[in-house]
Amino acid sequence: MDRLACVDLPAFPLQLLLRRHPEWCELPAVVVAEDKPQAFILWVNERARQSKILPGQRYAHALGLSRDLRAGVITAREIEQGVAAVAALLRDFTPEVESAEGEPGTFWLNATGMGKLFKTVGVWARGIRSRLRQSGFTASVVVGFTRFGTFAVARAGTRAIAVFRDREAERDAANDVKLDRLDLAPKLRDTLHKLGVFTVGAFLRLPAGGLLQRFGQDAFRLHSLAAGDRWDPLQPQFAPEKIEQTIVLDDPESNADRLLFLIKRALDPLLEQLSNNKHALSALVVDFLLYRHEPDHTREIIRPAEPTLDSRSLLRLVHLRLESTPPAAGVVEILLTAASVRATREQLSLFRNKPKRDLRAADEAFARIRAEFGNDAVVHARLCDGHLPEARYRWEPLECAANPNPRARARAVEVRPLIRRIHQPIALPPQNHQVRDDGWLLQGLEHGAVSRFIGPYIVSGGWWNAEVHREYHFAEMRQGECLWIYYDRRRRRWFLQGQVQ
Repeated sequence: MDRLACVDLPAFPLQLLLRRHPEWCELPAVVVAEDKPQAFILWVNERARQSKILPGQRYAHALGLSRDLRAGVITAREIEQGVAAVAALLRDFTPEVESAEGEPGTFWLNATGMGKLFKTVGVWARGIRSRLRQSGFTASVVVGFTRFGTFAVARAGTRAIAVFRDREAERDAANDVKLDRLDLAPKLRDTLHKLGVFTVGAFLRLPAGGLLQRFGQDAFRLHSLAAGDRWDPLQPQFAPEKIEQTIVLDDPESNADRLLFLIKRALDPLLEQLSNNKHALSALVVDFLLYRHEPDHTREIIRPAEPTLDSRSLLRLVHLRLESTPPAAGVVEILLTAASVRATREQLSLFRNKPKRDLRAADEAFARIRAEFGNDAVVHARLCDGHLPEARYRWEPLECAANPNPRARARAVEVRPLIRRIHQPIALPPQNHQVRDDGWLLQGLEHGAVSRFIGPYIVSGGWWNAEVHREYHFAEMRQGECLWIYYDRRRRRWFLQGQVQ
């Protein structure tokens, strides 16, 4: 039989507030929507309830009920971070954890089979509550069979741990729960109180059709869940994928500037992955593996002022940390791990709209090059109509940088073509007639001999100007290079036209 558990941290945003102000624990405390006297109360603690302070009241009215009342504001980001932290803790007890949407601090867990891993399901539930208490949270853990039944008993707050053996016992306990414990809409709650409906059992005796017509869809949905007419399966949110980048170095590196450059190369794809997941980086963990040093591992944690997707601000913080505390020895491996939270819409739009190439910075760099080496130092290639390879392009001055034209993108190919670098023809030493083609030393001993010739590919013509007859070959060298050479019949000599990469 499938078992379901509900873990409820009552007034979860209020618990976050009390962790910030532990001196308020013995006083009535509430969370308000904003820091204003007429702000609505969102969550209350038990001492506030004893003073008749309920969610939906205004803060000024609540102050009239208790002069010792304390109030504060908890942002949505703080709540989201707290929910994610508790969910990660609960996944140590079961992999299937669902956080209730619109009810921060309420979680449903798959408890099926936990009685076989632990002595009893009760031991499993006590372990969850004990772990939460160690983390500074108060919680109720109810193990039962239905989503609403476990939720209602957990919200009642009468039992810290409850384990039901059958559905009937769960239903009886849920029917005794008071409606004001379920955080109903204040208007619906007050209207039901006027009708003398104070418990879930009394609420279930109302006709479902009348609830839909008079109170709307939310009241009808609550009635259906409580009556068991709706089937809401568990929808667990699994642990987020760990986002990290690893850099392996060939040789130990201790220079801070070079380490920063390597970190930058890995940081950009890491931030792009976070953006794709709609998250922003809240902390960057940098692990250095050191070469022949004890200890062989060091860790730096970089925390920006707020979650961000801006690589420049993060690199400035990394640079400051490397300058103040450089690695104790040469680094042979770098591991970047991102801790993240859900990003705001503004952060995601800035990351998407931020160009990967800064054209203004490129123009400034070009200006410095022209000032040092002359105005003709910055050029770009322009394709031309020509018969010979060296005539199919010309160099023109580049006035300013520009983004690539998306219409001119090459079509997608299955195999990426090789790059052929073209030079002005360079005369090669004559071939020794005593050796074969595969023993020819084209560029001296340091580049090795030719291992294989591919060709010829003949280019001839030019009778309208000066006749040309070239026999092109690809020469594969023993050192791994591939040269593009040709034999000029008219000059009776070999030339180097370029190389393939």
